[in-house]
Amino acid sequence: MSLLPRVSELTRECVSRQFDELGPEACMGDITDVLRRENPELLEMARKCAADIGDAPRIMVGFGMFYQLLITASADAAGRPVMHALPSVTAETRDALVREIDESGPDAFTITAIGELERSNPELMQMAHGFASRQRDYGRVMQGFALLYRSLDAQLAADRTYLH
Repeated sequence: MSLLPRVSELTRECVSRQFDELGPEACMGDITDVLRRENPELLEMARKCAADIGDAPRIMVGFGMFYQLLITASADAAGRPVMHALPSVTAETRDALVREIDESGPDAFTITAIGELERSNPELMQMAHGFASRQRDYGRVMQGFALLYRSLDAQLAADRTYLH
């Protein structure tokens, strides 16, 4: 079971409304700034995936919304963001995931990660599926979501192990 915050239907609707009202460009500017400061490895992974898929700006909007959903879901009951709510993916975690993908293969890795996402965070999965369904290459977009999700989850597990 994932340790990442669980996205609710209300959170999904709130973030979707935020993107509609402010516009994807404004939202992505803020999200990119946060990622650049707090999670540069994850930002680089997302950018590489988006570039590999094609139409990188459009794909980055989906990845940005995915990240924003997790950030928003981690807010406390009063709606205040929790400091460092999501882990900062390290180069070591990225390298471990590359080895995992090499060992199991990209398809098996994606199927496993998407299965975990579906079980532990169905609203987040719904957002990812809905976004990927509107793209030319559904499989590669879902592979990108799987990588981002698995990276954050693996880093959170590694951080918890380190702290205990």
